Amino acid sequence: MLRLIFLLLLALSTFAQPRRIVSTVPGLTEILFNLDLGDRVVGVSEYCRFPAAALAKPKVGSFLQPNIEAIAALKPDLVLIIKNPVRLKQRLEAVGLRVQELDLETMPGILAAIAQLGQDTARQKQATALRSNLEQRLAAVKSKVKQRQRVTFLVGRTPQRLEGMVAVGPGSYLDELMRAAGGDNIFADSPAMYPKVSIEQLLARDPQAIFEMGDSVHEGIPQNRYREDVLAVWARMPSLRAVRERRIFPLNDDLYVVPGPRFAEAAERFFEMLNGGPAR
Repeated sequence: MLRLIFLLLLALSTFAQPRRIVSTVPGLTEILFNLDLGDRVVGVSEYCRFPAAALAKPKVGSFLQPNIEAIAALKPDLVLIIKNPVRLKQRLEAVGLRVQELDLETMPGILAAIAQLGQDTARQKQATALRSNLEQRLAAVKSKVKQRQRVTFLVGRTPQRLEGMVAVGPGSYLDELMRAAGGDNIFADSPAMYPKVSIEQLLARDPQAIFEMGDSVHEGIPQNRYREDVLAVWARMPSLRAVRERRIFPLNDDLYVVPGPRFAEAAERFFEMLNGGPAR
């Protein structure tokens, strides 16, 4: 009798596993493919570009402007989202869809999301292995940090000008990544998560390294051209230590700004750049 009950429960569990999944966020899409669930993904956001197989999936709009009709037309049995300001969960549930809302705002949140998706899709073994690998790699990066450095990361700037700059502030995913790699954010005391900053503020705080990533990754600008453009702009400010010491790092890869299972690789690259490596 106990064996029969066990088999019935197992069968129900298998039946309940989602077979048609829509992901509205790049980081969640990457987790699904890491768990060998790419064949179950039937739709992704327009910003889901990694891995390459995700590019071939039907698009369902963006995180802030999802196409509810397109999502529903794909007949998913699970839609994955993260917390957002557009009441997406309620809107999707209103048309009868099953929705899973996950947290990718921090590295612990990403690890928890991996575990949750592993459980929901009967991929616990793969999820455990992925979590362990990421935790070990992150711990290895932290253990190598011998001297901390003052840094900033700019996520926006007026083209060809040192104006309209937006920096990474406290409590953000990028702030967490830089700290793990040995970088102390010079705007960690900002009241905003992504504060607008001036060249005067940068001069006063004089970072040892400046990371910059604008819209180049979305506009398809080649890395060499992007790097040349960024360095030419910053060359106008030789009084900045990061400029004098040639520690301006133009980044042209969404690896750094997509909270997801590539965070360990991003931390490794930050550490490499802070310790003599080139921007990649």
